[in-house]
Amino acid sequence: MLITNPIFPLIVIIPVIVLIFIGLFIGTVRSHAGMFKKVIETVVTVLICICIYVINLRIMLPSSQATVKVPSLNVLFVMDSTISMWAEDYDGDNSRMDGAIEACNYIMDEFNGSSFALITFDHEAKVKIPLTPDRESITDALEYIYEPSMYVAKGSDMNSPVDEMSRILTHMKDKYENRETIVFFFSDGEETFDSSKESGKDGSKDDESGDEQDDESSENSYASYARLIGLVDGGAIVGVGSEDGTTMKDGDGNDIYDPETGDLAVSCIGEESLESIASKVGLEYVHMEDVDDLEDIVDHVIEDATYEAELRDDVENKEDTYYYVLPILMILLVSELMMFRK
Repeated sequence: MLITNPIFPLIVIIPVIVLIFIGLFIGTVRSHAGMFKKVIETVVTVLICICIYVINLRIMLPSSQATVKVPSLNVLFVMDSTISMWAEDYDGDNSRMDGAIEACNYIMDEFNGSSFALITFDHEAKVKIPLTPDRESITDALEYIYEPSMYVAKGSDMNSPVDEMSRILTHMKDKYENRETIVFFFSDGEETFDSSKESGKDGSKDDESGDEQDDESSENSYASYARLIGLVDGGAIVGVGSEDGTTMKDGDGNDIYDPETGDLAVSCIGEESLESIASKVGLEYVHMEDVDDLEDIVDHVIEDATYEAELRDDVENKEDTYYYVLPILMILLVSELMMFRK
């Protein structure tokens, strides 16, 4: 399908072409050349006018390929997928997961042309999508993150993503030396995984040891994230949720109750955990109440990014054709000038 995008409106260019034709034709008629030469000059005049008209039409052919400049970025999304991420206290009554997915789509829009990877975690981490330039793969994977049932959910271990993050980020750095690695980590910061139950222990401790554990937790619980220093060039640790918190339902629609009190469980954002992780990785912590809260960080990444030319076959493009006609017009004009001088 041909597409036209006239340089000048037809209502303007057609009278101009008519005037050019009349002027050249009068010059041909008044010349003392023979009939054959006058016919040739008239044909050349007509062709010149046709070329001018076609060039002005700016006929373009649709193409699915284009060379575009894209930011040299490898972006890793790390997504908390525990039940509490479906608590509805983000930007009104939207779920925290809705907010995190909205943010991922916003980031992919802004970093269009970059490559992306996705890790989800609860009590353990899973690589959902390894590094890929195919944005649709990430979008599909985000849409298929489902809320677990409380009967199978084991809680959230905020340290669980570290190994997979380290593995993917190391791969990015080793294979793509000229690309920056960016991390966006989304979580409500709640640490609910009981490792003692997982290992079959009763987890009971005396008060003194419990106090010592709390002190140690605040300082060293997320020390493992320090392994990522040097592997991350930018991004943010993003907290979703509210300080007041809200109640939750699981994927089966069941209300979640606090086993200690028997009351409806209330999930609140754990900013202390997220701030600790941010300090260990060397990233900024952002409490996201709206996707616009990430704008400054995203803009900073774009400003610092290098760009590379890339031939893409998923970009709608229109290819100009006027330059095919331009040499013909030049030849005709030279011919007209030579005949006029004679």
